[in-house]
Formats: sequence, C-alpha cells, structure tokens
Amino acid sequence: MYLIKDSYVLFLTSALSALIAFLSGIWLRNILGPEEYGMWLVFSLVLTYGYVMHLGILDSFNRDIPLLTGQKKHEQVAHIRNVVFSWMALSGVLSIVAVVIVLFMHMPLATKIFAVIALLLIPIQNMTLYHNAIFLTMQEFKGVAMIQFIIGCVQYILMTVFSVYLGLLGLFIGVVLGNILAITYARFRLKFRLTFTLDKKLLIKMMSIGFPITMVTIFLSVFTTLDRLIILYFFDSTAVGFYGITAFVYQGIMVLPKVLHQVAYPKISFTYGKVKSKKALKKLILNPTVYLSYYSPFTLGVIYLGLPSFINNYMPQYDEGTRSAQIVTMGLFFLLWAALFSHYLNVVNKQWLQLKLLIIVVIVNILLNIGFVLQGLYIEGIALATSISYMIYPLLLMWLCFRDMSLSTKIFLKQAGIIILPFLFMAVTLFFLSHIEEHVLLLISCYVLLYSFFLFVASRFLPFLFNLPNATFQSIMAKLNGK
Repeated sequence: MYLIKDSYVLFLTSALSALIAFLSGIWLRNILGPEEYGMWLVFSLVLTYGYVMHLGILDSFNRDIPLLTGQKKHEQVAHIRNVVFSWMALSGVLSIVAVVIVLFMHMPLATKIFAVIALLLIPIQNMTLYHNAIFLTMQEFKGVAMIQFIIGCVQYILMTVFSVYLGLLGLFIGVVLGNILAITYARFRLKFRLTFTLDKKLLIKMMSIGFPITMVTIFLSVFTTLDRLIILYFFDSTAVGFYGITAFVYQGIMVLPKVLHQVAYPKISFTYGKVKSKKALKKLILNPTVYLSYYSPFTLGVIYLGLPSFINNYMPQYDEGTRSAQIVTMGLFFLLWAALFSHYLNVVNKQWLQLKLLIIVVIVNILLNIGFVLQGLYIEGIALATSISYMIYPLLLMWLCFRDMSLSTKIFLKQAGIIILPFLFMAVTLFFLSHIEEHVLLLISCYVLLYSFFLFVASRFLPFLFNLPNATFQSIMAKLNGK
C-alpha cells in the first residue's frame, strides 16, 4: 500500500511526537490551570487563522507542484518555488498592519500584548509551513518528518519548560524557538538555493487558484474551532479550559491521519497530473478511507472508555470536560477520513464546490450549538452539536466527489454503508460497555476483543482489510533488512 511504503519514517516520527506532545500536554495543562489554558486556546486561534495571510499562494503551491512534476516541467517548478518563497517573506507585512490595528483597539493591556505577539508569530509560522510544503511536494518525507518532529515534539517541550517560569508568555516563546529551529533545519537540508524572485502574473494566477482553497481551509478551521468560540461567548475562558480536553483528544487522535493526508495529497495530485482521469483517483481516496474507518475504532473506543479514569487520575482539574471529550471522540470517526475527499476536489479544481458545502455545514454547526446551549446543555451540548456536524460534513463531501466522478447514487450508498458499519458497531458496543460497573482495563479488553471479532467477520466480506497489517509488516521488515 503506497501510504505505508512512502511514509514509514513520517508515521514513526509523528507517533513519537504525539507521545511527547501528549505527556507535555498533561504537564502544561496542570501548570496553567483551566482559566489560563483557556486563554491560550483563544490566542492560539490567531495562529490558526493567520494561515490566510499568504492569500492562497501556498495552497496553490501545494496543489500545482506535484501536478507539474508529474508532467515533468522541472524548470517551471524551480521558478514557482522561488516566487512563492519571496511572497511568503513579503506577506509578513500584513501581520504588521494587523498589529497596528490591534494597538489602536480598546482592550486590556495584557490581552493587547499577547495579541500582538501572536500576530508577529504568523509570518514565522507560515515560513515554516512553506519549507514543510517544499519537502511534501518533493515527496521527501524524511525532511517532512524532521520538521514535524521539531514542531510537534521539540516545540512542545520548549513551551512546557518556559511556561513553568513565564506562564502564558512561555508558550509563545516556545512556539518562536520551535519554528526558528524548523526553518534552520530545512534550509540546511535543501539541496538547492531559494532566491528572491517576483513574478506578478504568476502570483495573480496562483492566487486565483489557491485563494478558494485557502477559504476552504479557513472555513474548515472555523468548523473545527467554532465550539471554543461559542463557549467563550456564552460562558468564560474557564469553560473553554474545561472543554480544552476535547482539543487535547482531537490533536492526539488526528496525528496519524494527518500524516496519511499529507502523503496522499501530493500522490493524488501527481497521479491526476499524469493521467488526467478523475476515476483513476477513486482507489487512491477510497481505499485509505475504508482502512481508516475499520481500524480507527480500536483507538477511538479505547480513548472513549479510558478517558474518564485518565482525567480523574492525572488531570482532575479538567474533570468537567470529560463527557464533552467523549462525545467529540465519537464524531471524529468521520472527520478522520474527510480530508481525502477534500484533496480530490482541490486537485480537480472544484474547491468552490467544497467551499459552498463548508459554509452550509458551518451555519448548521452554529445553529446546533446555539440551540443546544439555549436548552441548557452547557459544554456537553456544544460537544454534541460539534459531533453531529462532524458526521454530516464528511458524508456530504464524499457524495459530492462520487457525483463529480459520475458514479451513481447506488454506488455511493453502498460505499457509505461499508464505511459507516464499523461506526455503528463501535457506538452500540461502547453504549453497553459504558453502563457496566467494572474496572476500566477489563472494559477496554472486552471492547478490543469484541471489535477484533467484528473486524475478522468483516474481513470475510472485505478481504482487502488485512492488506493493511500485511503491508505494514512487510514495510517494517524491508526497512530492518535495509531494502
């Protein structure tokens, strides 16, 4: 399987980073407490939305470089790299403009200082993303792995250490140092020099392609962070801190799927640039989706059952957020594979179609969130609304892709049924097990055995399900043997 073969190091690095980030995250949340950690979650949204400052150029770069490489247009690829590098450096001016606006705004001095720091971090963060994109589009996954190890592991350790002495300010210092280390590593590893080159016509063309993709990214960020904003509006930063357990779980669960998506995007783009056939992409996006849907319940179920005990023992201050995190965990089953279909729409230049869908689901998300809050459901209602939205969006996205491939509704319903089946088994099993008063390890063991039996039965009808562990084992053995 191509995703295992080509991303072996990236998967291992991400797993290690996830472990260290997980342990650092526990320490970090206990150091700051719910209120200050809630403030960090709010300020970190500036970095999340600051991605837009490149105005779509980087998204066009991510899509077009593999396409052009597949068409063997290497000189054009080199020229685009230099132009985008120059643009990423110049786009930092927008951050300065934003800082000036914040300085004239009416807000508490401490809030203003942290907002300015966050805004000044955006150009550094985006330059790191650019260098990461270079390695991704080259399908040079060892370089990607190292950058993400620095950002996902070293940076977290720095943030935690500095926060011990400087509190919230220490988190920002850790982010700065982590990004500087990542950029420095990337510049030393690259085998070619990046030069300052401007090409107005090329930038305008790339912006016209990339800006809709950036808008998709923005609305996807809104979609996945809206819950925090609504909690802040209706409640306070302490409630955001409690709910932050969901972000903790989300980040941990999404680590390996994000690796898969990073590897898949250039593969899909390269294949489409080479063969120009939409239906040729079906297998590239559908097979990983089925694998994720059938194997992810192992992780999701264990987290669902084990989270209450874990929070109670290691993060008791955040106990109020436990139920919310469990609810969102269920919805993540669908969000795990949604990006694969998003990649398809980007590659075939249907990003506006995806944007329209995202706008609709964001509105639905807002209405559900506000409705549940008005019903007095507190942060558990926010989690339920978010989880329902996470289920709706990927299925509609999948339907759009099948329709674009000129595949029938019958084929869509069949494939959707295959994908949803493990979720139904997981949900029913967890419902019954969570009502049994037994030790958490016994419940987890029962769940793993029951789901393993389900997977074994499912493999009788879907024989290719066991191709994944076989491919993983073969890849590991090949690496150990130096092949």
